Amino acid sequence: MKSLLSGIKNVLLWSYERGTWQYDILCLLIIAMVFLVPSRYFGDRDRVLPLLPSSSQAKTGVPSASNVSAQMAEAKIRFIETKELEAFLQQQNKLELLNSPGQAIVLYLRAELKREVVVLKQEPFMQEGRPGYQVTFQ
Repeated sequence: MKSLLSGIKNVLLWSYERGTWQYDILCLLIIAMVFLVPSRYFGDRDRVLPLLPSSSQAKTGVPSASNVSAQMAEAKIRFIETKELEAFLQQQNKLELLNSPGQAIVLYLRAELKREVVVLKQEPFMQEGRPGYQVTFQ
């Protein structure tokens, strides 16, 4: 029993010298854990998922891998401050759109980029203490 407790103590305190077989086994276990444990156990990462249905998605209900990767390659991310958005809406005399930021963001991006814009995702976001929206668009 004492040797078992001693072994656990050595593993927890990492008291094995480099080059010993115990050290090598511990390193292999750590490497195996990193590569073999599914990523969902390490927490959810931010992912941008396309919201536009493609022709194959409309038929099957599932986006094809090529369409998802194509939309992801074309997507751009931009931070829009709340003050900047309010000033734009005031200039356009459309302050009622403050209650629906999705429409306001589309109008703002159209005016800034001078082209048609499709917003894929928008999230409230704080950047350096300034409130705004992180917008993913095409």
